[in-house]
Amino acid sequence: MKLRLITLLLTTLLSSYALAEMTEAKETRPNILLVVFDDIGFMGLGAYGSDAKTPNIDTIAEKGAQFSSFHTASMCGPSRAMLMTGQDSHHVGMSTLVEVLSPEMESHPSYSMEWKEGQKTLAGRLKEVGYQTFVSGKWGIGRTGKNLPHKFGFDRSYVLDATGASNYREAPYMPLYKTVSWFEDGEPVSLPDDFYSSRDLVNKMISYVDEATPNKPFFGFLSLQAVHIPVQVPKEYTDKYNGVFDRGWDEMRKERLPKAIELGLVPESTKLADVHESHREWDELNDQEKAYWARMMQVNAGMTEAADYHIGRLFKHLESKGMMESTIVIVTSDNGADSSTVGLQTGAAKPIHVAAAKFWMKTENWDLDYENLGQPGSLAAIGPEWASVSAAPLNRYKFNSSEGGQRVPLMISGPGVTDTGILSGRAHVSDLVPTLLQYANVQYSPDEFYGRSLHPMLTGERQDVWGQDSYGFEASGNSALYKGKWKIVRVKKPYGDEQWHLYDLSLDPGETTNLVAQNTVTFQEMLNEYQSYSKRVGIIELKVGENLMRQLVINSVKKWPADNWPKLLGLVLLIAGIVYGIKRLRRRA
Repeated sequence: MKLRLITLLLTTLLSSYALAEMTEAKETRPNILLVVFDDIGFMGLGAYGSDAKTPNIDTIAEKGAQFSSFHTASMCGPSRAMLMTGQDSHHVGMSTLVEVLSPEMESHPSYSMEWKEGQKTLAGRLKEVGYQTFVSGKWGIGRTGKNLPHKFGFDRSYVLDATGASNYREAPYMPLYKTVSWFEDGEPVSLPDDFYSSRDLVNKMISYVDEATPNKPFFGFLSLQAVHIPVQVPKEYTDKYNGVFDRGWDEMRKERLPKAIELGLVPESTKLADVHESHREWDELNDQEKAYWARMMQVNAGMTEAADYHIGRLFKHLESKGMMESTIVIVTSDNGADSSTVGLQTGAAKPIHVAAAKFWMKTENWDLDYENLGQPGSLAAIGPEWASVSAAPLNRYKFNSSEGGQRVPLMISGPGVTDTGILSGRAHVSDLVPTLLQYANVQYSPDEFYGRSLHPMLTGERQDVWGQDSYGFEASGNSALYKGKWKIVRVKKPYGDEQWHLYDLSLDPGETTNLVAQNTVTFQEMLNEYQSYSKRVGIIELKVGENLMRQLVINSVKKWPADNWPKLLGLVLLIAGIVYGIKRLRRRA
């Protein structure tokens, strides 16, 4: 009897020891914190040469790796789909934004805008091996409410399921939306009265971390609204930048090139990209206009700094819990700087569209008054000229497949990231899924993903994981294929000529010298590769003259009257009343 009791006791002790060893093994896996900005340009953060102060984010670059050739899609939805799945956006039905779908696209599987049940995501794969998974912020993948994160691997979620919205209230930022959709754990929720996006989204992430089971790793996805339209921030942050942007976009854009070279972000051979012919020269503006547009960029810089401050609060919270040192932190953007404005005559905007936007703004209580820029009712946006400063020395901005639309900041630090400094090898947004799975010791087959693990670059084993292999991008006709040092690119109107160009990015990341005529063999080989890529992933090629801005207007004109017929009816009755009143007055006269 005693022997049996001793044997049972020893077995129990050994089992407990083994379990403790297993728990200890699990605890060695890193936490993962993925921070995604919205519409931050290549030089939009402090570590990349911005005038905006981002000391907390800059520590990630100082401690870890800073990428100088990281590419996303040229718009948010496709980028976020690739970021979550590791697949090409077309393969998972997210080829473009739902807001710019044409009738032909609606019935095509590459443009379904809905994930199939069981679609594997980074969160789902990490959850399967014991990670706790949280997301707070903008989701914006596909059709509203159809692909919510709680269905695809997230334990907790607090998300805006749209391309953007007010940072203070439940208000859409463009006519295509009737309402704004926020969800927590799959259920619709209303925003608190004192909501501000960067502060509250960080607060929610902190609460999820605090509610999590201790000694179990977590994956947190903090997806900021900053600095998407509307650009908004408390006034004290805007005022910090008084005078900073008074020199104007032309001079400040020129200053970005030597700064980018000094920081090691681009080669010394880089030339500053040309601006689009629709851009205004700073010196052509009057004093009032200069003050207005300088203030607009102050709001943008202030919003960036405010986001950094709140991210810093999250970092400090993790430090207070002894978790920061065991956390891999990734900071990036979903695409380049946005040139769009609503209700302002900028860039290639057509006057009739601007007039329609102004009418819509009045119905939704938005304004663009100087005194209110950045405040709750302000629909502020930096426009194409300042977007070119944020993207400098690169070409163009968001929605375009030129480098300014697709090359964005990426910083990674944490346990296992040993090769620090600037990493110049090419990287694709879909690379982050296999990279983070490898750091989490999750087994997978490389054939499962379009992307490749960046682990060999982050540990100094290799300078580039793509070598001479190519990767492609396409979104609403804006197309690119990268291979080695080469890139072919086609940009749709209004900011492109819809022709294919060839650039040597190792010498010319600003895309200033088209080399098609001098390298016809290379160009044709890459064009053939793009066509194979297009066929393989199911791209619907747009005709000349078709582009996403045109389709957005068409879709808005179709949808807005149906969603807002009471307002239209009221307007018609008002006009009829005025006409009737004028006729009565004339008769009396």
